[in-house]
Amino acid sequence: MWFKSIFGRKARADAPAPLFDEALLRRLDRVSLLAPRRLRGRSIVGEHPSARLVPTSIFDDHRRYSPGDDIRSIDWNAYAHQNVLYVKLGEIEQDINVHLLCDRSRSMGTGQPTKHHAAQRLTAALGYLALTRHDRLRISAFDESVHSVFGPAQGKARLVEMVRSVEALASAGGRSSLGDALARLAARHRDGGLLVVLSDLLSSDDLAAGLRALPLPTWRVVVIHLLAPDDLEPAALGSVELEDSEQGERLALVIDDDAAAAYRRAFARWQRQITTTCAARGATYARVMSDWPIERQVVPYLRARQVLG
Repeated sequence: MWFKSIFGRKARADAPAPLFDEALLRRLDRVSLLAPRRLRGRSIVGEHPSARLVPTSIFDDHRRYSPGDDIRSIDWNAYAHQNVLYVKLGEIEQDINVHLLCDRSRSMGTGQPTKHHAAQRLTAALGYLALTRHDRLRISAFDESVHSVFGPAQGKARLVEMVRSVEALASAGGRSSLGDALARLAARHRDGGLLVVLSDLLSSDDLAAGLRALPLPTWRVVVIHLLAPDDLEPAALGSVELEDSEQGERLALVIDDDAAAAYRRAFARWQRQITTTCAARGATYARVMSDWPIERQVVPYLRARQVLG
C-alpha cells in the first residue's frame, strides 16, 4: 500500500513518534470531513453533497426542458401525461477546497507530548481524509506570517508527499498572529472552502477580526484549540520561575492554592471568551488535548462536533 514507503523507513533513535500507524489509518478510512452543501465546489470526482441540482437520471425535482439539456434526463412519463417536456433534476456531488492552518509559534513546543506534535498528527490525519476523498488540499503554517507547507494538491498520489511535508514542519520561535493569518488566507483564497485552524490560541486577541474575514456561506471554519495538560492546571506549587512561551520573558512567582485557583478561573474565562467569539462568527470550536489518542478520542470527539462524519 501507499503508506509502506513511510512505515518502511528506518526510524532514527531520536526521531519523534510517527504521524501515522495502521490502526489510525483503518479508523480514518471509516470517516470523512463534513462540509455544508452551501460550500462552492466542482462536480468532478468529489464526494460532498452540493446545493445545486442538475439534470440527472436519479432525481429530486423537475423543471421544463431547455435546449442543450441532456435528453437522457427527460421525464417521459411526465410528457405522456402533460404533453410538456420536463427534465429530472438531482443532487450532484462535489469536491471542495480544504485549508489546514497550523500554528508553528514557540508556545506550540510546550507540553508532553508537545502541542506541535499533536498538531502535526492531526494535520496529517485531516490531510489524509481530504486527499483520499478527492478534495483540493492546501496546508499552511503561521507564526508572525503565513507559510505554505503543502499543496494545492488532489488525490491519493500526493499522500506520501503530504505526510513528509507535515513531518518537516518545525515549531518556530517568537509570536503568532492568528487574526492576521486568517485575513491573509482569506485574501489569497476568495473561493472559500473548509478551513481548519490548529492552534493553542495564546495569541487570539484578534480572533474575532480574523473570523470576520471568513464569512458564511463562503467559508466553514473549524477552530481546534490544542492544549497540553499543564495548560489546564499549574504543574507545581511553591516558588517557580515562569517563562513566556511566546516571547521568552521570565517572571519569578510563588504559586499557592489561591494563585492556582485564580489561574483556573482566568483560564475558564479565557476559554469561554474564545467559545463565544467562534459562535458569534459561525465557526465551530473544538478543544483537543495534546495527549489524546487520535483514533480513540480525537476522532469520536470531532464526530460529535460534526467536523467528521
